[in-house]
Amino acid sequence: MPQYMLERLRPSQKESELPHLYYNPKDHKIGEPLRPIVSGIKSPLAKISSFLDQNIRPIFDKHTTYSLPNSIVFLKHLKNFETTSETHMYTFDVTDLYTMIPQKEAVLAVCKFLGRHGYKKIRGLSINTIKALFLHVLENSYFVLQLPGLEPKYYKQTRGGAMGSACTQVLADIYVRKWESDFVQKQQQENELYFRFRDDVFITTRLMPQQIESRLSELNKKDANLKITWEGGKKVDYLDVTTEIETPNFKTTVFRKLAAQPCVLPFHSSHPKHITRNIPHAAALRATRICSHRDDLRNELDRIRIMLLLNKYPPRFIDKQMERFFQEVTKEKTGDLLLGIDHHKYREKVLDPT
Repeated sequence: MPQYMLERLRPSQKESELPHLYYNPKDHKIGEPLRPIVSGIKSPLAKISSFLDQNIRPIFDKHTTYSLPNSIVFLKHLKNFETTSETHMYTFDVTDLYTMIPQKEAVLAVCKFLGRHGYKKIRGLSINTIKALFLHVLENSYFVLQLPGLEPKYYKQTRGGAMGSACTQVLADIYVRKWESDFVQKQQQENELYFRFRDDVFITTRLMPQQIESRLSELNKKDANLKITWEGGKKVDYLDVTTEIETPNFKTTVFRKLAAQPCVLPFHSSHPKHITRNIPHAAALRATRICSHRDDLRNELDRIRIMLLLNKYPPRFIDKQMERFFQEVTKEKTGDLLLGIDHHKYREKVLDPT
C-alpha cells in the first residue's frame, strides 16, 4: 500500500473511540422489536470501512443492473413494463441480513466478484490487499454496551458486520448477489422483473402461486445464513410505493407504514427559511413521481396540505410554495394542467432525476 494511502487510513490516536451499541425501536412492527445499531463514526476502523465502501460500491452498482439506488428508478421500470391479467407481484426481505452473513465467505464472495469482472487492482491495490482490509475490519469489530446504572459490557462481532459500519452494506450486497443469481437468471429468462434494494426484493411473475412459492421456498433453503419472508398478490407495498396490477400497466400510489405520523419540521423552527420553503415543494414532487393516476395525486396533495397545516404552516405560505411547484412543472401557477388529462406527460417529466 502506498505511504500516502496508509496515512489516510491510519486511525487517529487522539480522536478514535470504541464504537457503542444502541437500539432503535421498530415502531411499525407488532411488539416493537429493537434494531441494534453500532455507532462507529469515530471507530479506529471507520476510515478503512469508508474507503472500501467508496471503491467497491460503484463496481457493484455498475455490474448489478437490478440493484435499485432509489424508488425513482423503480418507478421508471414499472412504467415501462407491460402487465397482463396473469401478472402477479411478490416482495420478500432477508431476515437480519447484515448481522447474519458469514464473514470469511462474504469476503471471499467479494474477491470472486471482482475477479469475475476482470478487476485485478482497485485504486492500485491488489485483490489480496482488498481482502486483507475487509478481514481487518470484520475481525477487529469491537463495541461497548453501556446501560444506565450498569457497568459497561464489551463485545466482539463474530458474525456478520455491524449495522453502522460503512462497508457492511456492500459486503452483504455482494454476498446476496451470489445467493440470488440463479433466481435472477430465471426471472430474466421469463421476461419478468427482479429488483433489490438492500435486503428488500420485488418480483413479478406469471406463474401460478404454488409454483412461484415453491421457487421461493427453494431459495429459502439455499443458504443456511439467509432466510426470507414473502408476501404477494395483485397489490403489494415496496419501498415508499404501493403497487397494484392494472392492464396494461401498474397503478402506483404513496405507501405509508401504519406507524407513520403527519410530522415534518415545524414552521416556527429556527432552521433557515429555505428549508421550510422546500418541504412543501419536495413533498409535492415526491407525490407526483409516485402517483400514476391524477385522482390519487389530487388526494395526496390534499394530505400534504393537511400535514403542513398540522405543523403550523400558514395557508398562504403553503399556497405560494405549491404555486412555485406547479409553475416549475407545468409553467402555470395552478394544478389544473398537472391534475388534468395530460397528467402522464408531466409525471414523465418529473421522473427524470435532473
